[in-house]
Amino acid sequence: MFKRLKNIYNSIKNLNFVVDNYKNDTVVQSLPVIAYVNKAKKLIEQNNYDEAEEILLEALDISEDYLIYKYLGKIQENRRQYKPAVGYYEKSAQINPNDKEIWLRLAMCELYSDMFKEAILSFEKADKITPMNTDVYTGWGMAYMRLKKYAQARDKFNMACSINKYNYTAILLSAVMEMRLEDYANAEDKLKFLSKVAPNETSNYEYAHLKLIKADYENAIIYANKAIEINKQMLPAYFILGETYSILKEYENTHNTFKTAIENDLDCATLHFEWGKACVRLLEFDRAKEEFTTALGKDNNFVESKIGIALINSYHKDFSLLEELKEKNASNVYIQEASGLEFFEQAKHEEALAMFKKALKTDNKQTYNYYHLANVYKILNQNDKAKDYYEKFIAENPNYIKGLLEYSKWLINISDFVQAQRKLRKALKLEPDNTEILNLLFFTQYTIAQENVSEYNIKESLMIAQKAETLGRFEYPDKKQELENILKNIQGTK
Repeated sequence: MFKRLKNIYNSIKNLNFVVDNYKNDTVVQSLPVIAYVNKAKKLIEQNNYDEAEEILLEALDISEDYLIYKYLGKIQENRRQYKPAVGYYEKSAQINPNDKEIWLRLAMCELYSDMFKEAILSFEKADKITPMNTDVYTGWGMAYMRLKKYAQARDKFNMACSINKYNYTAILLSAVMEMRLEDYANAEDKLKFLSKVAPNETSNYEYAHLKLIKADYENAIIYANKAIEINKQMLPAYFILGETYSILKEYENTHNTFKTAIENDLDCATLHFEWGKACVRLLEFDRAKEEFTTALGKDNNFVESKIGIALINSYHKDFSLLEELKEKNASNVYIQEASGLEFFEQAKHEEALAMFKKALKTDNKQTYNYYHLANVYKILNQNDKAKDYYEKFIAENPNYIKGLLEYSKWLINISDFVQAQRKLRKALKLEPDNTEILNLLFFTQYTIAQENVSEYNIKESLMIAQKAETLGRFEYPDKKQELENILKNIQGTK
C-alpha cells in the first residue's frame, strides 16, 4: 500500500513539471490519467508498444480508468497476444460497458483465443451498443464458423453484406459457408462476383475449390493458377491443382505442381501428405508411401500421414498400423478402405462390401474401391456385379495396366473371350511390347478363331504370336501350329 501511495505521489509530482506538455495531450485538463492515455496512444501509433505499456501501467497507480485497460488491451492485441488482451478488455468493459468499441475488440480477441462461445456473447453485446455494424456481424459469423455452426455463420455474414455491400470479406466467408452447406448455386454467384470486383488470391482459391467440388476441372485449374499468380506462397492453391490433375490422371502435371511448390519454399509435411494422396489417386502406391513417410518425418504427430501409410500397408496385407488408428479415425476414407481389405482378408465378404461402399460414399474419387468391390463379387460368384465394378474402375483408370490385365484374366476364366479380347487390345495400346498381354490376347483370339473360323481371325492371331516370339516369350506354340494348319487348309480350298 505504501509503495502504491508513493507511486501516485511521484506521478503527480512529475506531472507538475510537464504541465505544458500535458495540456497539449488532452482536452480534459482536469484528469491527469487522460494525459497518460494520450501519450500512450501516440506511442501505440508509432508501434512503440513497450514505452506505451510502461506509461499506462504507471497510470494505473493513479486510477483504474477504463481507458487505461482499453489501451493496454490494444497493445496486447497489436502484439497478437490475444489472451492477455482479453483480460484487459474485460476489465475495461466492466468499468464502462457502454464504450462503443470495447465489446467488438473483446469479441475479436476472444475469437482469436479460441474462446468462441465467449466471443458470441461479446458480439451480442457489441450489437446492442453499436447496432447494424458490419464488422460486428462479420466477426460474429466467424465465431459461429469456428464452432462449425455454418448456417448461423452464413446468416451473420449475409447481414454484414447487407449492411455494407463492399464488405468483401463477409461476401467471401458467406460463400465459403454456403459451400459447406452444399448451397453451391449461391456460393457460385458470390465467388463469381468477387472474381470480377475483388480478385485476390483467397477469392480465386475458393472459386477454384468450388469448381473442384462441382467437377468443373478446367476452371478449377484456371482459378487455382490465378491464385498462385497473385501469390506464389498460396500453398492451398497448389493442393487444388495437385488434386485436380491427379483426378484427371495427368501424371506429369500432378508431380510438377508439388515440385513447383517446393521450389517456391513451401516444403512442409502437409505438402508431402497431399502429394501422397495424389499418388494414391494415380495408383502410384510405392510413391505414395514415400511421400507419406516424408510427411511423417517432418512432423511425427501428423496422424493423417500414418493413416496414409496404413492404407498402403493394407494393400500388402499388413494391418498392424490400421489396428492402432481405426478406432479414432473411423470416418477417414483411407481407414474405411483399409478396414474393407482387412475384412476381405478375413473372408468377411459382406462386411468388406459394406466398408468399400462406405469409402466410396465418403470420397467417390477414391476409385480403387471399385476394384476392391469387383474382387469381392468375384469371390461371391456375382459376375454381373463384378463386371459392373470392373467397368467403373477401368472407366476411371483407363491407363492402369494391372487392372486391365486382372479384368481380362477373369473374363477369360468365365469364358467371356470377346470382352477379354477388347480389354486386352486396350492394354496392348498402352504397352505394345508387353509379352503377357500378347500371350493372353493370342489365347483369346485363338479361342474365338476356333469358334468362328475365318482367314482374318487366324492371320490376326498369328501376327500376335509372331510378335511375342520376336520379343522372346511365346507360351502357345502348339496352338499357333494348329492355327497355321487351319489356315493352310482354308487357303488350299480356294
